[in-house]
Amino acid sequence: MFCGDPGTSGYTACAAQTQLFSLASAIPALLGLVLLVAAFAAPGVRDDRTLRTRTLSYSLIAWVIAAGTYVIGGLPSF
Repeated sequence: MFCGDPGTSGYTACAAQTQLFSLASAIPALLGLVLLVAAFAAPGVRDDRTLRTRTLSYSLIAWVIAAGTYVIGGLPSF
């Protein structure tokens, strides 16, 4: 998506870099998903308002890191 047409010079290297950063962004995205589920499903977290707020905040931070990593992977190809 960021690399242009498949026949252009440097497309293969750009696509490989984008795939690497996509994979790297999956780790914080999965962490964010786990924290989001834990905030609403785990009884200990669900009952404590402060802990639930903190868990949701960490989930949001993980999603921001995942999105930032994905975007950074595509920036050098512009």
